Amino acid sequence: MGQKKRKRYVQFILRTKDEEADKLRRRITLSGKKTFQAYALNMLLEGKVETYDYSELKQLRIEVNRIGQNINQLVRYANTFQDFDQELFVALQEEVKELQQLIVREFKEKEIAKKHGSDQSLSN
Repeated sequence: MGQKKRKRYVQFILRTKDEEADKLRRRITLSGKKTFQAYALNMLLEGKVETYDYSELKQLRIEVNRIGQNINQLVRYANTFQDFDQELFVALQEEVKELQQLIVREFKEKEIAKKHGSDQSLSN
């Protein structure tokens, strides 16, 4: 009997650690796919892949660093001249609190703290 010609003849090889292989086997079982090839083909062609753009976060970090430098300059000035305006200090503390709340809100809205989709792409 002659050998049947395969429809899919391009081969990809995947190497994993033992823990990764175990996790992969569990996910294949949960997906209902019968073989690794069926699961991998489905995930690679139709699976959900999430990428994140951290440019906004980097810009925010730069701005926070600048604010920190300004605060350090104010503290240095107050220590040098022993001149301390309590109202200005309270206003500065309020601004820092608002900045903290803004950062937390931004993280929650854009889900930046979320894992990078590692468990989000489980196929049905």
